[in-house]
Amino acid sequence: MNENNVLQTETVQNETYTDTQEQIYTPAPPFELEKRDIIFTVCALVASVFTCLFGIFNGFNLGYFISSLLLLVAFTVYLIKKKSLSLFSGLCIILSLANSVVFITTTNASVKLFGMIVGFLLAILGISGIASGKAKGNRETIGVFYSMTTTFGNVGVSLRSIFSNSGDNKKSIGKALLGVACAIPALIIIVPLLATDEAFRGMMNSIFNNLENGFIIILKVVVGVSLSILVVTYGYSMKFGRFSKPKESTFNGIDNVYIISFLSVIAVCYLLYLFSQLAYFFSAFSGFLPDDTTTHSEYARSGFFEMCIIALINFALVLLSLLLSKKQKGNVCAGIKVVATFIALFTLIIIATSISKMVLYMSEYGMTVLRITTSAFMVFLAITFIAVVLRIFMQNINIVKTSLVTAGVIVLLLGIVNVNSFCAGYNYDAYKAKSVQNIDVEAMYNLGDEGIPYLTKLACSKDSEVALEAQRYLAIVYTEDYFVDMYNLDDFDAKTLEKHQKYTGFSYFNIPRNRAYKALYKFIENNPQFDEYCLQYNSYYSDIDFEDDLW
Repeated sequence: MNENNVLQTETVQNETYTDTQEQIYTPAPPFELEKRDIIFTVCALVASVFTCLFGIFNGFNLGYFISSLLLLVAFTVYLIKKKSLSLFSGLCIILSLANSVVFITTTNASVKLFGMIVGFLLAILGISGIASGKAKGNRETIGVFYSMTTTFGNVGVSLRSIFSNSGDNKKSIGKALLGVACAIPALIIIVPLLATDEAFRGMMNSIFNNLENGFIIILKVVVGVSLSILVVTYGYSMKFGRFSKPKESTFNGIDNVYIISFLSVIAVCYLLYLFSQLAYFFSAFSGFLPDDTTTHSEYARSGFFEMCIIALINFALVLLSLLLSKKQKGNVCAGIKVVATFIALFTLIIIATSISKMVLYMSEYGMTVLRITTSAFMVFLAITFIAVVLRIFMQNINIVKTSLVTAGVIVLLLGIVNVNSFCAGYNYDAYKAKSVQNIDVEAMYNLGDEGIPYLTKLACSKDSEVALEAQRYLAIVYTEDYFVDMYNLDDFDAKTLEKHQKYTGFSYFNIPRNRAYKALYKFIENNPQFDEYCLQYNSYYSDIDFEDDLW
């Protein structure tokens, strides 16, 4: 038989290709949507548009928390089946939602950023667990995120399924969505033409405050609809099982002699380093500076970034050694276990040393946001490497899951405790108790919403220098940061400030900002003459000296 006449069929991402002398393309079949799928489509569309209108473009505050809640509930209700929600999947969903709480408890940009990233990764793990079962090993866990990316190839199939003519429900929803989508570009052209009429312009201004805001809202809706296509596609793909998984590897592993000899060289280098640093280790854990170190800050910072790089390198070395080595009845050979354990323990030692340095530094100079977040990151590294050590001897330890859950808990704690507010309160209390002689007013201002309540207190300080500096920053807060059109006023009080408040609406709400506004209103009520100072103060020339008794 001629080999050219033999049909060979291969399925790749739900599209079938038949190889003959002439290639024939067969598109993937549409999803067989039911009423449950249509409801999910509408919910995903609403949640995605809500996310863009009140979450992403409004500074990641209360609006983002609500949108995260809507999306997670929609996915959970849509995909959940009887006994399909495992304990770990439920934990991931709850922890993901809890991480979005940080958007209303803190204004720290780093905490919010990592809260969004970790929350997203945990949500993917939880949703995947609901739809297709719990991933067991490290490879399967990483494969969950790979599978998520392959679902984007089903965008065309999803749209074709929504707008197909089979089924009354699908036919109606498809036509309605298509009609709304086609109306948006037409409105962009029509509305400016109608806006030449004063009556229509006045009505539109009353709805959107001004026409420019109206166009911005339309653009946000367009972005939200685009986002909903990806959300719906991912939901359909997970429900119907149309996603790719990493192929089973036929790789048998590298000869263990190569790996042991490679790791041994690294281990000997680390051993020599340990002997050379014994004096520094003892001084770090005993709380004393080495003789050749001049300041606590120099000592705390020395080697931190190098430690982070070494920790990442060692993590990769140990993990690759466990994955690439030849197994003996499914187990890693004893030689690799010994050397890998030493490297992991060495990493734990240098992490512990860095933590002890930071504790010594903070005990001498107090708390800052960077010092606390840096310490939290080192704790994360320590827990991750403890999991690595356990994984060397226990195959059921999942390093990826442990790292993600640990990161989720740490970010949640940083958000709930609110490192900005904690540092502001700690430094203010230390200043009031005279534990420190000076306080950095500028640093208090730079803490944002969390620093405002303490800035109003410092403005009434008995130390005239501190009070005057705090008053200058408060003048900037009143005239520029938190209120609008202030330079057009002759004077102002709390009621006037409420009308000029910059951040209004629930989407901008967060707890620290709410407290900041309350503190500003209370301060101006107690010190009504301060408005004169604010309106005379030119924030662009902050070196101008006003009289101490101006207000």
